[in-house]
Amino acid sequence: MATLTAARPTTLPRTDVLGVRFDWLVIAASAFLLGGLYWDGWAHGYGLPDSFWTIWHAAFYSGYAASAAVVLGAVARARPQAATWRAAIPAGYEAAVVGVFVFGLGGAFDMAWHTLFGIELSTDALLSPSHLVLGLGIALIVSGPLLAAWRRGTSGGLAAQLPAVLSLTALLSLFTFFSLFAGPYSTVIGTGAKPNETTLVRSLLGMYLFSALVVGLALVALRRGTLPIGSLTVLLGLNGIAMILMRGHAPVDVQVTFSLVAIAAGAIGDVLLWRLRPSDSRPLQLHAFAFALPVVYLAIYLAVVVLRVGSGWTVHELTGMVTLCGVVGLLVSFVFVGARD
Repeated sequence: MATLTAARPTTLPRTDVLGVRFDWLVIAASAFLLGGLYWDGWAHGYGLPDSFWTIWHAAFYSGYAASAAVVLGAVARARPQAATWRAAIPAGYEAAVVGVFVFGLGGAFDMAWHTLFGIELSTDALLSPSHLVLGLGIALIVSGPLLAAWRRGTSGGLAAQLPAVLSLTALLSLFTFFSLFAGPYSTVIGTGAKPNETTLVRSLLGMYLFSALVVGLALVALRRGTLPIGSLTVLLGLNGIAMILMRGHAPVDVQVTFSLVAIAAGAIGDVLLWRLRPSDSRPLQLHAFAFALPVVYLAIYLAVVVLRVGSGWTVHELTGMVTLCGVVGLLVSFVFVGARD
């Protein structure tokens, strides 16, 4: 079974240094692409007049063009010295190259879909098949630096592995974008009077999904040695800030407060990572980490709701939700480390 313990820091050879420089180019292009996507989501959230020819769509597709230029440009540049086109692809970027073409096909599909069925509204925009194809293309593109770090066996602290951590953050942000209909950013969970059954169930299921995404991605990165101390603060903090800014409907002080909640949850997650040192050789600590990470996030979140915003939800609903999110994380951890004989 693959170890979940990060490898020891080493000095990168020249070829890896050049690879890291390319990783940063892809990170910049991916930020452009996701920025356009989030701008589009912001416009949808405010119900602004929409068509294919909008400034946020222009930013989104410009981000794709930049990403395609960086990824395919590297392949074209290396092709004269490579035996085949495949050999010209930077190590770890095979999926990103596929993603460029998947997104291109998805863009054509999206135009045809809009022509046939019109512009999607509200949650329909997150479920549209053409948008899901675009999302798949984006996921493949932004995962490039993470997969490249795995291919090179990159190790070290947060500074050395920051491109991989940012790539992981981009993946989480893509997943939370497409699950915007549920989870901690769909609305402020726990506010208002005692919820009806539909609201309670939607909140529960949304937080279960969010917990599984966070723990699953964290354990995948941990397994490959790309979850250094500090990475959870970056992962949860940047994702929370991006999602909150995209939603943008709450007062500024509330947005700042819940951005700080995401950062604080990530920071405490890093403390857990440091103290527990989870690995497959320390399964009890691994399971404890997977349970505690979503518990910490939601406990801080709901505590701020109760103390800062006000809540009519019962103590049973609030504490039960926190506990069950931890159970979801615990169950996910058994995918990575099973029971020992």
